[in-house]
Amino acid sequence: MNESSAGRSGFPPAYLDRVGSSFTDFLSAAAPDLLPGRRPVPTMPVGDLAPHGTTIVAVTYEGGVLMGGDRRATMGNLISSRDIEKVYPADSYSVIGIAGAAGIAIEMVKLYQVELEHYEKIEGLTMSLDGKANRLAQMIRGNLGAALQGLAVVPLFAGFDLDAGAGTAPG
Repeated sequence: MNESSAGRSGFPPAYLDRVGSSFTDFLSAAAPDLLPGRRPVPTMPVGDLAPHGTTIVAVTYEGGVLMGGDRRATMGNLISSRDIEKVYPADSYSVIGIAGAAGIAIEMVKLYQVELEHYEKIEGLTMSLDGKANRLAQMIRGNLGAALQGLAVVPLFAGFDLDAGAGTAPG
């Protein structure tokens, strides 16, 4: 970083501009190549060449939600891993399960976790469950190019709706 590209604080200008409470929007402005859906994709379909997560399930009940998944990842008709984690906490009140291209899905979950944490720090409050679902939907739409090449990500999102006082899987 040279003197002309950095402001007085030593950070590039994009780091000091407030683009809102979305970490994904900030990353789009500061380093778009780091977003999972913006990376170059192969010119041929590669769906069977990358490990894929398969089975996840969510159940709602009066006091919340329960999500689980098998621990297998497949490549075509072969089991490539018997110990992949498929269910992650999104925040204190919601979980996300992944199916599809494992590498991109795990990156998306990590970015989503940072997105929710960033929103909470900037806005000073927890995002609503519908807001969380909408934010995840935006991230999935951003992965369309890779999905068309066979690297689709299919997350399952569920959580406890603080406003309704019940577990739900928005959709």
